[in-house]
Amino acid sequence: MPRRTAAATRPRTLTEALRALTADQLADLLRLRPDLTYPLPHDLTELGSRSTTPTSVARAVDGLDAWCRLVAEALAACPDPASTADVSALLGEPAAVTRAVDALRRRALLWGADDQLHLVRPVREAFEPHPGGLAAPSPRPLTPAQVEAALAACDPAVRPVLDRLLWSPTGAVRNAERAVAVQAARSPVEQLLAHGLLRPQDADTVVLPREVAWVLRGGRFSRHPVPPTAPTVGGRVRTPPLVDSAGAGAAFGLLHDVELAVHAVETVPHRLLRTGGVAARDVTALGRRMGTDAAHATFVLECAAAAGLVAPGGNLCLLPTADFDRWAGQDGPSRWLLLARSWLAAPRWFSASAEPGTHPLGPEADASSAPAVRRLLLGLAAALEPGTVPDLGGLTEALAWHRPRLTRGPVDAATLVDWTWREAGWLGAVALGGVSAFAASLDREDAALPAELAALFPEPVHAVILQADLTAVAPGPLAYEVAGELRLLAEQESRGGGGVYRFSDGSLRRAFDVGWSAAEVHAWLGEHSVTPVPQPLAYLVDDVARRHGSIRVGSSLSYLRSDDATEVATLLGHPGAASLGLRAVAPGVLVAGVEPAELVAFLHGLGQTPAVEDEGGRTMTPPPGQRAPRPTGPDPLPAVRPEEVAASVLAAERNHPRHHAAGVDSTEQTLERLRVATQQASPVWVAWVAADGSPTERELAPLDLTGGSVRAVDRSSAQVVTIPLARISRVGAAPGGV
Repeated sequence: MPRRTAAATRPRTLTEALRALTADQLADLLRLRPDLTYPLPHDLTELGSRSTTPTSVARAVDGLDAWCRLVAEALAACPDPASTADVSALLGEPAAVTRAVDALRRRALLWGADDQLHLVRPVREAFEPHPGGLAAPSPRPLTPAQVEAALAACDPAVRPVLDRLLWSPTGAVRNAERAVAVQAARSPVEQLLAHGLLRPQDADTVVLPREVAWVLRGGRFSRHPVPPTAPTVGGRVRTPPLVDSAGAGAAFGLLHDVELAVHAVETVPHRLLRTGGVAARDVTALGRRMGTDAAHATFVLECAAAAGLVAPGGNLCLLPTADFDRWAGQDGPSRWLLLARSWLAAPRWFSASAEPGTHPLGPEADASSAPAVRRLLLGLAAALEPGTVPDLGGLTEALAWHRPRLTRGPVDAATLVDWTWREAGWLGAVALGGVSAFAASLDREDAALPAELAALFPEPVHAVILQADLTAVAPGPLAYEVAGELRLLAEQESRGGGGVYRFSDGSLRRAFDVGWSAAEVHAWLGEHSVTPVPQPLAYLVDDVARRHGSIRVGSSLSYLRSDDATEVATLLGHPGAASLGLRAVAPGVLVAGVEPAELVAFLHGLGQTPAVEDEGGRTMTPPPGQRAPRPTGPDPLPAVRPEEVAASVLAAERNHPRHHAAGVDSTEQTLERLRVATQQASPVWVAWVAADGSPTERELAPLDLTGGSVRAVDRSSAQVVTIPLARISRVGAAPGGV
């Protein structure tokens, strides 16, 4: 048997190149391009077709680093097929070019040996019309010596024209195709046309020939030099345990801030704007309530929304969700992990919501590239020595090199680094300027926080220290239930785990309004205080309780009753009584023409503390807090391992009928027969698998082959059909055909 030559074993298509991959190499491809696994490909033919779709290729190109992208652009500037030597002639750095070519081959963005490289068409199209700013190769190129001689023969005035076309080779010129003799050339453009340094592309366009641009550039393919390796990131080193402790403090502070923000959302209406964002005045008020600025309040709201703890309710207001109640009952490390991983995966720039003209939770901050940038920056920083405070300028350069496409938008790389670093500091992933050990735990999907980091979270306490100045001091982070009850009884005056709360007439009245009795307040204080209840606080509770409920409000639309005749007479004589429709219907009983809530608000304004009754005269307690429905979105993609998908595809490939039945065509045979039928406009008999999985055979007249499909006319129904090439099993001559 004759030996097969090297040319005979070379792949002729991308699909053939994929068939030559091992299981590990195929898994590597799927790991680098995870979008190819959804939905799961049936075989290598479908995988090859899907890997050349413009959307998938664009996503893969966006993920290339600056050097690989430059090599891909250089390949696009070369005729197909090209070689690594051709690319090295444009860029230099032969070893780095070989590494980049291998990286592109691993991503199925090109295929073939180093001396026969075929760039996938959508990649080539991504750099058109002029890859590297170079025109297509000239049919009759000038030599470098001829270019130099022609430049010397022209006036110096031609140089500005050449400089304008040096990196974008076409320009508009009237009557570009006119013949110009050297002796008759007057203007700079005429001189360049006469000496062949410019050539007409059409009647109104001239082009700078590739060889001329190459000489003028001094052999440079790119305007700015691109290093073949990533810039190094350095910085000074802090003590790692100190950084981790500071990170734990920031992490716990975020948990407390989220609780405060959700409590504010629940108690004070935050009506959403038409675009879905929160009004600036509400954010400013939230920041004052939390003791922080609007930027940090925005970040806390965005984190809560990303984790599904708050969402729009049916009344177009922002409300807590049922997930918040479950989240609040978990331990600190679990709560922090949910917030931090939600931040890491959120397709939004949280800090963009705090910029002028934008609103928290509004659409202005949407950015699909945000998760990739966050993961990259934290990964680069976490790779340094523990406790290192990285140079942000170096991080900016590294980000621009690793993801040049992601940073070429309305926001520059330096701003993205500043945003990410500030937000990571609020999370605790960055502390004292250095990356803490918390950052490394973010990317471990579904993994718990390491025990040594979880131990840094303080244990919640259930007791407070009551003081004679009507304040309560929490000696540590309060348990969520205790903190919620204490916020009902008192006003919180300071943030943090060990907060200060102040009792007042208004705060205690709030507790009585929701149904607490004086005995219940005294019992709570006695149970949760490590010291005896101070006498001033006990007197305040009894005094507010004695005055609370001396006036009773109902609906009639509403009524008011009181045993104090003087109070009743005072209310009837008030100037605002007429607008409420207040009138006496019996001794000590008044009715009003407004709802009970409005009457209660009026009485509060007069310094009264009424109790609200139901129809049976019982003191009403408010209903449970409203909860927003769980935010709905697209179902998450199922988690699959690249190794499993590769094994499945290779198994399907081994079981493909072409390996067992001679009646099934290879992909190359199918393409060739369809191509011939299209060129000759001749009908063929095609067998394929329909969308429902049923085998189908029809006599078709092919019209064209585009995008991995054949478009043809069904001769039995005269309808135009489109069939993916991956579903076609056989193409034969039509019955009665020549």
